[in-house]
Amino acid sequence: MCRVFRASFLCLTSLIFSLHGFSQTDFSGNISSWKTLFPKEDVIAVSCKETITFSLNPNPKPGEGSVKANVLNELTLVPVKDFLKYEDGLFYNEEITIDNIKAINSKGKEITIQKLCGPYKDNEIFHSDSRVCSISFPLEEKGKSFTFRYEENYRDIKYLTSFYFNHYLPVVERKVEFDIPSWLEVDLREFNFKNNNIEKITNREGDITKTVFTIKNVPAFQQEPSSPNHALSNPHVICVSKAYTQDGTRKVLFESVKDLYGWYSTVCSEIGNNPNELKSRVAALTEGKKTDVEKIESVFYWVQDNIRYIAFENGIMGFKPDAAQNVLRNKYGDCKGKANLLKEMLKLAGYDARLTWIGTSDLPYDYTLPSLAVDNHMICTVILNGKRYFLDGTESFIALNDYAQRIQGKQVLIEDGKNYILDRIPDFPAERNKVKKNIHISLDNDIIKGTAATEYNGESKIMLQAVYTSIRNEDRTEALSNLLKRGDDNVVVTNVQSPDFKERQKPITVNYEFKASNQVKKAGNEIYVVMDWDKEFSSLEFDKERKNDYEFNYKYDYAIQTELAIPEGYKVDYMPAAFKKTTPYYSFEGSYVNKGKSVVYNKTIIVNKPVLLTSEFDSWNAFVKSINDFYNDQVVLVKK
Repeated sequence: MCRVFRASFLCLTSLIFSLHGFSQTDFSGNISSWKTLFPKEDVIAVSCKETITFSLNPNPKPGEGSVKANVLNELTLVPVKDFLKYEDGLFYNEEITIDNIKAINSKGKEITIQKLCGPYKDNEIFHSDSRVCSISFPLEEKGKSFTFRYEENYRDIKYLTSFYFNHYLPVVERKVEFDIPSWLEVDLREFNFKNNNIEKITNREGDITKTVFTIKNVPAFQQEPSSPNHALSNPHVICVSKAYTQDGTRKVLFESVKDLYGWYSTVCSEIGNNPNELKSRVAALTEGKKTDVEKIESVFYWVQDNIRYIAFENGIMGFKPDAAQNVLRNKYGDCKGKANLLKEMLKLAGYDARLTWIGTSDLPYDYTLPSLAVDNHMICTVILNGKRYFLDGTESFIALNDYAQRIQGKQVLIEDGKNYILDRIPDFPAERNKVKKNIHISLDNDIIKGTAATEYNGESKIMLQAVYTSIRNEDRTEALSNLLKRGDDNVVVTNVQSPDFKERQKPITVNYEFKASNQVKKAGNEIYVVMDWDKEFSSLEFDKERKNDYEFNYKYDYAIQTELAIPEGYKVDYMPAAFKKTTPYYSFEGSYVNKGKSVVYNKTIIVNKPVLLTSEFDSWNAFVKSINDFYNDQVVLVKK
């Protein structure tokens, strides 16, 4: 992800909620029932509560808002094994402080917490104001409770965004309470509540409206390979701070996308671009280019190839792009910096280029949600002859007017002076990523020899380009050969003809020769031949243990034809029957045809849905089983 907004850090902290207000108790008698609910856990959170309160800030200091927020976190922990150590990480940054951290044991005595606070290191972050307090303290024998509590204080309410119900520990009862004063207007947006049995109760107590969300018996949040971002499936609430009233005057915060855009515009008006430092580079890139599209492509591709992407966040820099001349001089930038550089360079070239905000496919929101949680990325939009081209400088090898899976179909917010424009990125079918393979094979005793030509498009092409260019020159041929044989040790790839791996607008075709062993078996007068050893998706089945949805790298479209030359003196004795399986989101079609001197095998696979829901796993498993039945059948040749 390019830009790590404050909301991203809030999502992290919301996974380490702690809670309050519970007496110390011996829970030994409950352990057996909890073990039934959560059989793999060593520590149970019996109670977990966040209480969110708000206060006016009559004299804001620089960087502070007129409304502040406090989140009181309390967690009652019970070990189900003796003498464990509790460890946690509390995230904060320039807009959030962590205060009043305490742990109380089963005797009601406050104990010493080992605490180490400092910068949060992440491979994707170059410079960040994110901080983490790593804390730990010993637990007692099983069944004896501890209460752990701390506060988060927000200098500005706009940074208070997401509250998730899943904890990194299993929770018997989880509560999130918003205490909203009458002078504050807050919209609590609910996401992924369906089938999660979350109770919502709202009461008025004097000047305060209390809204409490309660969920029980919540399993621990689980990290699993190829899981979509937790915002897409895990239940959560986003707190939208619409307006407040002070001294009889109503003051708008984030009531609509207009207000969100207004704040973004204010931040971006202070970038400090100096176009003069870009002029010579723009002139060189556009010199000799005859058309507008060629000039835009030249600038766009140069930024992709020459400005290294490094995520950068520091205070307001989480929202404010770095100046274009700094990005050009440093030869690196995050998505905001690269988008701003593209805008300024294209403006110098004479084009209408604009900064554009977008939430990637990691987020389920659009701009009906006026919150800092709504987007996590920035690109550049060029308007040419009434057509909008969306330029993502963080993508490698992407062509003009082509878009990565992660932004396809997503709504964008385009700057337009004091106004704004809402649009949507085109959403492409799986055909955009088509892989076309033509294979010709013959038998040499028990070895298959052959030639292949594989055409790559879209994401499949970009993946191949990225892998190839990331490898040292002297290792590229071997790496490409390994990629083409798809990890199959029975296949040896030779004589690879490398195409132009910098090509963006056209497909890339790779030609090569190969040998495949263990795909032919002779038995008397018969020869059994496996004509498909790639068998895409044959091992992708889901067991009952998986808890999260599954996200594919992109949509898939395979069209593969293999022609087997029948050896002299043999004829076809058996071919598998044609097979076709079609669903609304994925399909398979395979067939064999006897042409006398050869057998032609055709296979088409389409996966047009980027995310498989857990509720769809059984259908997918049935699909895989049926195509495996087809894969495992073989062509049989017999002597004439």
